Amino acid sequence: MSDDHNSIKEYKGILGQVTSPLIFFALALLVIEGIIGITVVKSQLDAMQQFYMIIVMAFLFLAVVGLVAWITVKYPLNLMDKVDESIARNEEIENFVESDIFRDTVVDIVADIVQRSQSKERENGSK
Repeated sequence: MSDDHNSIKEYKGILGQVTSPLIFFALALLVIEGIIGITVVKSQLDAMQQFYMIIVMAFLFLAVVGLVAWITVKYPLNLMDKVDESIARNEEIENFVESDIFRDTVVDIVADIVQRSQSKERENGSK
């Protein structure tokens, strides 16, 4: 029972990584290529049939790459979830930097540094 529970957690962890269409295509390609590759290696196919299976694998790889390229050109906004998050985060940072709290904190820090340097200069000058 424990092994089944652990394997379910592993599958959920793998599927949890599929967060964008690009990762989905990569995972699908990996599964399909793995199945065909295992079939080629483990089956009793002759050399010519194995060669054709490898050609099918290559064609499938190129088809998926072409499909992803087409989707990227045709519907680029579907792949830009992370860009939208970055833009929102940058806007939050800009608003914080322009806030009065940030400006007051920076002024206090600079004033403290200036006071320390002036007091050190006075100590060095009096010696």
